Amino acid sequence: MLRTLHPADRATLFILAVVTATLAVAAAGGAPVAASLGLHAGILVAFAGLATWMGAREGAVVRGIAIIAVMFTLYSTLGHVAFAAVPWLADPWLAAADRALLLGRSPSLVVEPLGATRWAEVLSFGYAMFIPYLYVSIVLSLVGRPPAERDEFVTGFAVLYALSFLGYLFLPARGPVVWMAGDFTLPIHGGTFHRIILKSVESVGGPHGAFPSLHVGASLYATLFDLRHRNPLRALIYLPLVATIALATLVLRYHYAVDLAAAVVLALAASHLARAAMARRGETARIAAEGAAEAAA
Repeated sequence: MLRTLHPADRATLFILAVVTATLAVAAAGGAPVAASLGLHAGILVAFAGLATWMGAREGAVVRGIAIIAVMFTLYSTLGHVAFAAVPWLADPWLAAADRALLLGRSPSLVVEPLGATRWAEVLSFGYAMFIPYLYVSIVLSLVGRPPAERDEFVTGFAVLYALSFLGYLFLPARGPVVWMAGDFTLPIHGGTFHRIILKSVESVGGPHGAFPSLHVGASLYATLFDLRHRNPLRALIYLPLVATIALATLVLRYHYAVDLAAAVVLALAASHLARAAMARRGETARIAAEGAAEAAA
């Protein structure tokens, strides 16, 4: 049955199964994750039923909506429960990897002076623009493209988020803003947009899910998709925003530099895997059609 499922469905079922299995093991070991286990198991069962009903249907808008809803739900439910489910913290490892990048210096401390200037508010605006940029990209890709391109976008989106959530789950980290709080000597010189970001982060329980940066990964993936599918001008317009978002995640202390590097790798990988998966499906469909035609003849 798995072979007949759409690649985007398989990626979504994969991460839901991994999350549910991990929480089940943690609950059996006494971790306080029973409620979260029930929630994610329910999502897994519900999506498995939906995926079975949709089957291999091509270009289904409902598939895109369902997968995006699942991934956005995981984004809000998975970050904090990982700290209870997994008996380690990845912040020390990520901070050490960051220092190794600059031969002993932390990138977060190198850019600290920039956060103490008025540029912090400009970067906060760019950071906040991630949400409308992502939503616009999703809507345009779901309703404004041919079915084949829609399927490729949704598949890459599912792969990117599924791989990223493996990092959230097995490398739980809160980022420099928490782990390195005692190392910073300069406050962030923020304004209205920075306060909006702070309130937004507080509303979801504080910083979490540092590795990798989905702010960078998702925005870069959407830009790469536009660049490849007849929208190079729009992609080139968006590239400065993607760069601003990447710098903002570092200056505002929510991510380590290695989080950004991992996000770039995952965005490129998701883009390639989605394209390859759709090419294989197209070739399989062509061979099947030729076989049916020969049989009919």
